[in-house]
Amino acid sequence: MAETTHIAIVDDDLWMRRSLERLLKSAGLRAESFASAEDYVVAGSHEGIGCIILDIGLPGMSGFELQRRLAAEHNGLPVVFVSARDEPEVRHEAAQAGAVAFLGKPFEDNALLNAVHIALKLAKRRTQ
Repeated sequence: MAETTHIAIVDDDLWMRRSLERLLKSAGLRAESFASAEDYVVAGSHEGIGCIILDIGLPGMSGFELQRRLAAEHNGLPVVFVSARDEPEVRHEAAQAGAVAFLGKPFEDNALLNAVHIALKLAKRRTQ
């Protein structure tokens, strides 16, 4: 599964990005982080990324907008949404967007790792 163990993190909170990078590294996963959806898009090729951990409340393009853009490009990248806005309507929109999981901040490390592992399994199935 080495080709799909690279995780993209898109979150405007530097502390959150670094914390997630450390957590994923401790689980044997590689992570690349971006401070905004626009930074993710501008970075270009995302070859080898198995899933994306995506904050919803980003400045500029929101996490939902980025997810819709990826879906429109027929990018089947599994998404784990994270947000401080843990409200029923936000959870519903994440589910409608096809999220593997929605985690309200703050969340437990194991909950995130479980969601990422599920997302990576989905990514692996899609590439077979």
